[in-house]
Amino acid sequence: MSSPTYGTDKSAGAQLLDDVSNMASFGQGKKKERIDYKPRPDLVRPAPGDKGYLPAPQQSLASSSDPNWPESPEQRRKRVRDEITAHRDDPNYVSPVLQDAPVADNIRTALPRGNSRREDYASRTPTSDPAKVAALKAARAQQNQGSATTRRYLSEPPLAYRQPASTAAVGELGPDEAQKERERKKAASGSRGWRDYLPWN
Repeated sequence: MSSPTYGTDKSAGAQLLDDVSNMASFGQGKKKERIDYKPRPDLVRPAPGDKGYLPAPQQSLASSSDPNWPESPEQRRKRVRDEITAHRDDPNYVSPVLQDAPVADNIRTALPRGNSRREDYASRTPTSDPAKVAALKAARAQQNQGSATTRRYLSEPPLAYRQPASTAAVGELGPDEAQKERERKKAASGSRGWRDYLPWN
């Protein structure tokens, strides 16, 4: 009767005998190449006549006299209260407390900036400068269409590929997609007359 092999090709006794014989011949393996280690170079020391002085240590910034020292909540509350009290009668004064809260830019433009109605009205009414409107339209057109003469990004095709064919209609964008959709829906509905509502037709 043979002993179990435990998933190997040898029995437990044969495996034990191989392990013991390998331990006996452990130090008799082939010789390995020796690695040629080079010693590290010495430290670079200053010349005998040159005394290497260390720079003076920096002054400690952890002092309350430092202007960058953080302000305690009590000190800040007192400073803001004194500032608001001093500008109590100034209608154009904007409280520094309003600037503390993080507000998105689009909401910040909609909020009134001061106490006067003139500032409130000026902040809410958009200024329509013709030069700004034209520049905005040109930038939007360039963003939508790109340019045949300049390549802004590497992901855009090379300029040689952008030259239109001689038969192509250059500069004609065609009808607007929204207008085409409205016309398609109108044509699909058709013109309904009073006869279409009669049940026997």
